[in-house]
Amino acid sequence: MRKRSIGINVRVTVTEKKKVTMLARKCGLSLSEYLRQRALGYEPGGHPPTEVFNVLDKLDEIAESCSVQDGATINAQTDRLRDLFIGGN
Repeated sequence: MRKRSIGINVRVTVTEKKKVTMLARKCGLSLSEYLRQRALGYEPGGHPPTEVFNVLDKLDEIAESCSVQDGATINAQTDRLRDLFIGGN
């Protein structure tokens, strides 16, 4: 995990903050993560339904019951899917 220790301060109006906070919540992201993604050129999407994460968790469980090599392959693919769904890098 990256260690983020430098802050950037931006002044906004009350209305602007409410709007940006609402957009972040709609994407299932913290305000900081939403702003970070937008500033770095990403277009965060809406937050996927809970069922998507349930399926990914089930794939992780299946990977645990497989051989080490097959499990690693399944985990790698599941991680890629998770990144696609939640806007990872």
